[in-house]
Amino acid sequence: MAAQKDKIEQLFGEEWYDALKIILKSEYWRELGGKIAKERMFYTIYPEKGSDTLFKAFRTTPLSEVKIVILGQDPYHDGSFDGFCFSNKGKTRNLSPSLRNIFIEVENDIYDGLRLDQDPDLERWAEQGVLLINTAHTVQKSNAGSHLEYWKPFTKEVIKKLLTEKEELVWILWGKKAQNIVDVNRAMEITKGKHLFIQSPHPSPFSADMGFFGSKPFSKANKYLEDHERRKILW
Repeated sequence: MAAQKDKIEQLFGEEWYDALKIILKSEYWRELGGKIAKERMFYTIYPEKGSDTLFKAFRTTPLSEVKIVILGQDPYHDGSFDGFCFSNKGKTRNLSPSLRNIFIEVENDIYDGLRLDQDPDLERWAEQGVLLINTAHTVQKSNAGSHLEYWKPFTKEVIKKLLTEKEELVWILWGKKAQNIVDVNRAMEITKGKHLFIQSPHPSPFSADMGFFGSKPFSKANKYLEDHERRKILW
């Protein structure tokens, strides 16, 4: 049991393991692992078994260092997932359309429209306190959303910890799915105005022109951090 505990703690890092240990020791967690292991016998599952991208976002951004939360849906189902939602490390030529639109908004919002050669690896954001997690942490190859229901109880527990154990967080919620899983109205009641919730349409090409472009989430987040005497993010 100690070896199993050590393995899980290494996956999440000490802080997140301590915060989530009740669910990580639960029957739900054991059943979840069994479901995914069984699916691996018949399907390609990303991240692949043994990949260091699994829960990398938690290890990179410990609970005490989280300043901003950005929620994605699930890992890229083409295998290009690198451990952080929306991130596309080493995939510059095949930059995801959503990440391309995110970078356009960064350039317009922060850099007055200056076009930059931005690194598609978002680990640099994570190291500054931006928690870049998906609502599902595994996915079947070429089957987006295939594991969303599996991970919903876990994701809700992560959100609960962030809402109740942190103050002055910025939540950047793109699209209805992210906004619904956080349950923004309820979250605002829980945090009693001590968190900032920034909402807009998703950066996907299907919705970016419907309010994502021009929403200025990055400057809004930085202003909030500065107003609360916290270091802003170098986007």
